[in-house]
Amino acid sequence: MNTSIILGTPLPTRSGTGDHFILRGLHLLRAYSRNDCDTVRKLALDYLRMAELHRDCRNYGNAIHQANTVLGLIALENDRIDQAEAYLAAAAATPGSSQLTSFGPNMLLAKKLLMIGRRKAVLRYLEHCGAFWKLSFGRLWRWKLQIRGGGTPNFGANLTHLLDPKSFG
Repeated sequence: MNTSIILGTPLPTRSGTGDHFILRGLHLLRAYSRNDCDTVRKLALDYLRMAELHRDCRNYGNAIHQANTVLGLIALENDRIDQAEAYLAAAAATPGSSQLTSFGPNMLLAKKLLMIGRRKAVLRYLEHCGAFWKLSFGRLWRWKLQIRGGGTPNFGANLTHLLDPKSFG
């Protein structure tokens, strides 16, 4: 089987096992963008398994964050709210990456949980995100303040960051 074609989407051939790991993440995000929930679930679990084999890869932290975020979104779509909250917490348990340190976490699952009143889970998530998001420039603090006040922050680009296959990295 040609490993540069998975799910009918050709990808450039790359060498090295770390590159193969990174391609898994790109396949996950492409499946997510197509709303292919069964494939997303399988790819996300596979991505997490592979992440444990590539802890030294620069994309390890992104893998933990991305896979758990999409698994949480799928859980939420299936009304498994407690499971979605657990995946949100697992997404924040990442050691970080250059992207997470600079641009921060993806907030799509957090926003959807806020919309159904799960403020405590989102506040815990933001607390944990402070461990890796070193360049938040006060956004984490402002977001937590708005949530504690009953509001929903404008998360801006953090709603798509790390979930858009076009900006994968």
